[in-house]
Amino acid sequence: MNFTRNFIAIAVCFLFVISSLVTPSVATNQEPDEYPNGWTHRPIMEQFTSLGCPPCMGIDPDVAKLWREFREEPGLPVTFVSFHQINGGSDDEFASQEAKDRYNHYSVQGTPDAQFDGGYIEELGGGDGTYDTYKDHYYESGERDVKPTELRVWQEFREDRFVFTVNLTYLGEGGISTPFNPDVLDSSVYLFVVEDDIMAWSSVEEKEVLTHNVFRENALTNEQIELQAAETWTHEVEWIIPDTIDYMSGHEDKDGNAQEGEHPIPTPINPAKISVVAVVYDNDDTSRTTSSGKTGNAADTPRAANSATPETTAYDEQNEPPKVVNYDEKLNGNLAEVSAVLEDEDGIGSAYVIYNFHNGSYNDETWGVMPMQIDENNVATASIEFSSGDPVWYRILLVDGKQGFAASDAKQFEGTGNKVVEDSPGFSILAVTVALLIGLIRRKN
Repeated sequence: MNFTRNFIAIAVCFLFVISSLVTPSVATNQEPDEYPNGWTHRPIMEQFTSLGCPPCMGIDPDVAKLWREFREEPGLPVTFVSFHQINGGSDDEFASQEAKDRYNHYSVQGTPDAQFDGGYIEELGGGDGTYDTYKDHYYESGERDVKPTELRVWQEFREDRFVFTVNLTYLGEGGISTPFNPDVLDSSVYLFVVEDDIMAWSSVEEKEVLTHNVFRENALTNEQIELQAAETWTHEVEWIIPDTIDYMSGHEDKDGNAQEGEHPIPTPINPAKISVVAVVYDNDDTSRTTSSGKTGNAADTPRAANSATPETTAYDEQNEPPKVVNYDEKLNGNLAEVSAVLEDEDGIGSAYVIYNFHNGSYNDETWGVMPMQIDENNVATASIEFSSGDPVWYRILLVDGKQGFAASDAKQFEGTGNKVVEDSPGFSILAVTVALLIGLIRRKN
């Protein structure tokens, strides 16, 4: 009898201890974002390519077509970073050491190569049907099970730098959690800085070609973050726009000159084309596709749980980007006075005008930068000093009250760019000769 009582008492104590350890893992009351296509998250493609690689250039039209298509979709349902290498050639001006480090992270064997969701699907090579293949990989990646997160990222331009703010919330999976199997997100966070629509020399095409979402630098590298359900992490990073690039060993410019180490950036960074891509990788997830004919990355790298850009953040928050609704331009001697009416229901936080004296897509030198004064009616003004005859091209970068970022299209200041052609000696002699002939004819009459 005593044995039975003791056994029951011990069992009750054991169950009590276990019940104290086993707790319900309650996901946050916050609803997950409704991603386009009904996906669980926004998948990312990390593309490894080279302007000096014939197969890369062969599939480039397909990649560009896919990017244009998704870029026009509401909410930008995917993200895309292009890491340039020197595989197959040596003269890609974007092939930095940091881009090579990312290549080594995945143990990539050659270019072209694409890693979807951190290597969940790896596509090595390319050819006919690359557009359909990549699109299929995006869809499979977007539909897979991941730990639910909310990822936001904002950017603000400040004269010679950007301020990036990233916000990550782990929504939790719900169910039962124990000390042996806690409901946590063990993650690594990256902020990739990319520039879109850049013209650069390709030795394969023997001309300058348009490139998309080119990786420029890391603003945040492998930041280790561990979150419990409903916990949020926020971080702010200042990224100073670089004017040099660190090349890896073996790099050459298009004229065959060695470029190893630090060198000036051949194509300076245009702030109007910059965007940050935030990615959270689940350190506990090394899954790979099981679909027939597809493979995952063999390096067992952490797979992506979510990605975001300032554009997707604005979409998820239903925040319409700020915009310029009206321009007023006045010439005052050698001053081009710009006045722009800015519109956003959340107000305007800041505005800058960037300018050059060449053309709307100028990328040979750094654009000039000037803060704009904003009055209570959201009218922003600035004055640009220029030399007579020079065209003044400008764009406005602005941020709204919710940190939504936007850049206006390039615009030439009306009335500038009228070059004065000085009379050449030949022209002067001709003019004098004509005048003399006219005089003689009149005298005869």
